[in-house]
Amino acid sequence: MHRLIALAVLLCVACGDKTDPPTHSPDAGPEGPATLIVHSDWWDFVAGLGDMQGITVLLGDGSRFRQPLGRDGIARFHDAAITGPQDITVVMVGDGKVWASTTLNVEGTEVWVRSGFGSLAGFPGSRQATLAGRVTNLLGRPAQVRVVGKGFAGITHTQADGTFSVDVRGENPGQVALFVTDNTDNTGRISAVGLLRDLAVGEGRTTRGLVIPLDHPLDQPLPVEVTNLQPYGALSSVTATFTLGSEYLFTTSTPGATPIEVPAMARTPPFDTVDVRLSATAGSDERISSGRVVVNAPLAAGGVTSLALPEPVTLTSPVAGTEAAPGSGPRSGLTLRWSADPAVHSVTIRMIPQQAPELDWYVTAPATVDSFTPFILPAEVSPLRELGAGRYFVQWSSRSLGKGHGYQDLYQAAPPVFEPDSWSSNTYGYSVLQD
Repeated sequence: MHRLIALAVLLCVACGDKTDPPTHSPDAGPEGPATLIVHSDWWDFVAGLGDMQGITVLLGDGSRFRQPLGRDGIARFHDAAITGPQDITVVMVGDGKVWASTTLNVEGTEVWVRSGFGSLAGFPGSRQATLAGRVTNLLGRPAQVRVVGKGFAGITHTQADGTFSVDVRGENPGQVALFVTDNTDNTGRISAVGLLRDLAVGEGRTTRGLVIPLDHPLDQPLPVEVTNLQPYGALSSVTATFTLGSEYLFTTSTPGATPIEVPAMARTPPFDTVDVRLSATAGSDERISSGRVVVNAPLAAGGVTSLALPEPVTLTSPVAGTEAAPGSGPRSGLTLRWSADPAVHSVTIRMIPQQAPELDWYVTAPATVDSFTPFILPAEVSPLRELGAGRYFVQWSSRSLGKGHGYQDLYQAAPPVFEPDSWSSNTYGYSVLQD
C-alpha cells in the first residue's frame, strides 16, 4: 500500500487527441515526415512491471491512431487527419499490471509527455576541479561545504580545524559557488551560512587558499501571513527556499503558528544576489474535503509576505471516502468528475485498484475540462481493457504553474519549473466501483 501511495502522490503528466475515431484499421505509420511526434520517459519507470510487453501511445481511444513508444522514448504518427488538440494515452503492459495515462487537449505537432516520476540523471560528469581552503567562524562543529552551479556537483565536510577539499564534477568548465552551512544539533536545523561566489573551474585544476567566512547567522526572521486557511483546517508549516540564480541553496521552516516568522540571514554581500521564495503548506492528503495544498510566493519587498490559499479541488465522481469507510461509484459507464479553482493549470485524477488484475488509470486535464470517461482499451494493446469492479485508491491533485504560464507549457521540451507564485494540491481517498 505504501508503494501505491508513494507512486500516487507523484504528479504524473501524459497527453492526448480530439480526432473522432473512424472505422478502418489502425494506421501503421508510413515513411515520411510525421504529423505528430510524442516524446515520453515512461520506459525509465518499468521496474516492478516484470516482463514488459511494450508501451503504446494512443490518440483518442486508439481505434485508428496508435504507435509503439520506441526505446528512444519517441512515438511518431503519420496521417494528415491528425490535427488540432489531442488526447494522448500512454499504455504500459507488464506482468499482471497495466498502466494507462491519459492527458487531454494537448496542442502541437511535437509534444513531451512526462510521467512525472522525476529524472534518472546521475552524478554529473568528470572532475573539473578541486577547491581547497578553510571555513572561518566555525562554532566548534564541522560544517558542510557544497558546490553550487548549473551542471556541477560536489560536497564535503570541514576538518576539525576548518580546512576542506572538495572535487567539482561536471561535463564542462564554468563557474561555481561554494556554500557552507552549520548545524545547531542533530535535527539538521541550520544556524549560520557562508558563501563564496564566482569560482572558475575546468581542466581538472586545483585551487587552494580559499577562505569562506561562516558569517551570516539566521537571525533575520521573515514575517508571513496566510489567508483562506479555513477550507484546509490547519496550517502545517511555512518554508523559505533560498536559491542562487536557478540553483538551490537551502531551506528553513517554521511549524504552523500565528504570527508566522521564518528564519533567514541578512541579505548582505555575498548573499545580496540570493533569491527567496516562501511557501505555505496546509491541510493533509487524507482530508477528503480539501486535501493538502502548497502555495508559493516571492518574498515581499518589505513588510509581511502574504500567501493566499486557493479553493480546494473537489472530486464528485466516484465518491471518495476514508480507508475505513470508502465511498463508491458505478463501474459501468463511470465518468470521473471534478471541480477546481479557475487559477488551476492542470488537474490529475488517479484510479489505482487494490486487487489483481491491476489496471491503473491516470488522467490529466486543463482547468477548462471537468470530466473524463475511461474508454475500453484496444485488445491489440492490452489484455486488461477496462477498470474492473472492486476497491480503488483514488488521488486527485492540481497544479498552477504561476503567472505567465498555461496548461500547454507542460508539454514543451523545457517545461517551467517551480515559479515563485506557483502552487499545487493533493488529496486522496478510497472508493469501491460496483457493477
